[in-house]
Amino acid sequence: MGEKRLGLKAEKLLVLLLLAWAVAATSAASFLYIENGSLRRELEAREKLLGNLVLVNVGIDYGNGTVTWYNNTPLPREGATPLSALVAVATVEYKVSGMGAYVTSVNGVEEKILSKNEGYSWLWYIFKEGEWVIGPVAADAFKLSDGDTIMWRYEH
Repeated sequence: MGEKRLGLKAEKLLVLLLLAWAVAATSAASFLYIENGSLRRELEAREKLLGNLVLVNVGIDYGNGTVTWYNNTPLPREGATPLSALVAVATVEYKVSGMGAYVTSVNGVEEKILSKNEGYSWLWYIFKEGEWVIGPVAADAFKLSDGDTIMWRYEH
């Protein structure tokens, strides 16, 4: 009779251990399910945000041998221009006219007018097909695409 009693206690203990294991496993699975949903929503929000951005490379050549690069600069897809890229990475002063925006100063380096036909100005370039091409339109009129590389140069 004593062995029967020991066997019954062992069975009860085993059932109790299995019940505890089931509760713990269910709790862990519930936590992971909730955490997974939270991470999935965060990832979807990031993907939506990145879908509205372009990443561009922006160089600033100060004309004295100093060139500073700002690679993978994020810009809103709508309104991504060479001007907005420059404004995102530097302190910029510019004028807007009927012809578009004209940059007069970048990080305190201002244009210099030496005479009616001579001076130092900020010009922008885009890297296309292995070479630098001067910006074909005003800096606020050109639409940048993901992966574009532009350079602002202080030139004589």
